[in-house]
Amino acid sequence: MRVFKHSFLLGAVLIGVLAVAGVGQAGDHDDGILRLHLLWTNDMHGHIAPEPAKFMNPEHPPPLGGGASAARYIKEVRAKAEAAGDEVLLMDVGDMFQGTPIGNKTQGTAVIEYYNAIGYEMTVPGNHDFDMGRENNERLARLSNFPWVCANLYEESTGKPVSWVQPTLMLDYQGIRIGVVGIITPGTAKMSFPENIKGLEFRPMPETVDHWRDRLRDEGADLILLAIHEGLPFDPEKGWKKIADDSSEGDADDLQGSYGSNHSAGGMNLMELVNTVPGIDIAVGGHTHRGYQEPWIDPMNHTMCFETYGNGSSIGHAILLIDRQTKSLIGYEKPAGQGTLVTLFEDEIWPDEEIAAVIKPYHDAAEAEMNKVIGKAAISMRRGAPGANLVANLVTDAMIAYFNADFSFQNGGGLRADIAAGDLTTRDIFSVLPFGNELDVVEMDGRMIRRIIERRVAGRSSGIHTAGARIVIDPTRPEYDRVVELEIGGEPWDPDRIYKVVVTNFLMEGNSGLDFLTTIPAAKITPSGITTAEAVEHYIQQHNPVRPRIDDRWTEQVGAPQAEYLKQSYLPES
Repeated sequence: MRVFKHSFLLGAVLIGVLAVAGVGQAGDHDDGILRLHLLWTNDMHGHIAPEPAKFMNPEHPPPLGGGASAARYIKEVRAKAEAAGDEVLLMDVGDMFQGTPIGNKTQGTAVIEYYNAIGYEMTVPGNHDFDMGRENNERLARLSNFPWVCANLYEESTGKPVSWVQPTLMLDYQGIRIGVVGIITPGTAKMSFPENIKGLEFRPMPETVDHWRDRLRDEGADLILLAIHEGLPFDPEKGWKKIADDSSEGDADDLQGSYGSNHSAGGMNLMELVNTVPGIDIAVGGHTHRGYQEPWIDPMNHTMCFETYGNGSSIGHAILLIDRQTKSLIGYEKPAGQGTLVTLFEDEIWPDEEIAAVIKPYHDAAEAEMNKVIGKAAISMRRGAPGANLVANLVTDAMIAYFNADFSFQNGGGLRADIAAGDLTTRDIFSVLPFGNELDVVEMDGRMIRRIIERRVAGRSSGIHTAGARIVIDPTRPEYDRVVELEIGGEPWDPDRIYKVVVTNFLMEGNSGLDFLTTIPAAKITPSGITTAEAVEHYIQQHNPVRPRIDDRWTEQVGAPQAEYLKQSYLPES
């Protein structure tokens, strides 16, 4: 096991004393501490308009005030900070607009105009910011009144950073200089359509952060802030245990290569990165949508890491405590009783009228067509594991029904919301399927179908959502031989039969680990031009009210014998 330094204990004690006792609060004397109010958002996905908090209560959701409530909070923090002699930094770390009507239909313009109006000081691009192409991203960057900061986004043709971002940013607060390194997850290369990121290179994170950290220090930075579109793990204890277990296998210098199979398509998550790269004082992350009420502080390198749940439900706020004499970070204070995440309940933080007026025209135009009732949901539908995911069952059933196909499959990351019982509107379906993916009808032999399933249950992968088949998995069997029963259309799987399969163009581009789908000849692929959302709306209209159910399409049975017909070779590959 790695041996940790004990010098951080004094800082930890000081943090606790300051937070509990209120030592050093602004008053009539200078206590030698600069208070920097760090305000941040991550994974906004266009959620700047008022909306119900269905994630809290699908049936009776409390109202959220959106960007206008955030604006009131930001203005109040700025006013109090100015009166106390404190400083404020407002920033965002990516996935700004994709995912809501106001974001998608304005191609991000509404979100950037909101950021301009309330005075964001910087942002980092996220992977979903490329969903409408790199040209649109460049347009938004040039529309912004603040810099886009990203140190690992390069032009392949020149080997230089793209012209519409800057690698770093130097901030000065009363003589204390904070150097900012911006990073986008390298997993963007695997998660975006190739055409949307054509000509771009997403360089590895550790080497990039290491290089620019040193450069900023040479330029006089007292502290280093990592602004990154990569996030913390869902379970911090398990996340840290993985790091500690890996560290027992080798020296710190040898650890980097062990992270390739960890939690992120970018190669490592934020927790792993700051443990690998020392010298980062503060990190603000996103991408994983995992909110931390208290910052996660690396036990070895002492980096203080923050992240919100995203989707505009809250704004992050932590008061960083910086010793003026040593110009070092000595702790933080929590502005809210529950922690560093301030939920934007409309009745608690009344929307700011000035900023509401900026948002309203975009909101009204985008929402005009979203209130059309297309049918009813007889039951509430939640997301979850394959087979037990009613939202996924509805979507994959709709995919098969629209094209009278044999089999369909859908990645879980493409399903973004639950569905409440009652009237279903275009907005509801958009909330579930905001990415505008179109459906392809593909001729696949049985070997390819099994290969898809085996790939999605290999290692720690949790499966894939399907319709048209009955699949039984034994997760204890060797990788790429975990399917023990497979029926399609009620008949045993046939490796040589050609099946009619419906899948999104996103997956056909090789995303979600299904890179081998790109080897299917174009002659066997028929692009339909129909979006997944259109197929689901059509299905709802034809089967109103919809009542998807949990069935036997996907089950796990440890120790179940493998069917004889599955023991044939199907050329499994990783």
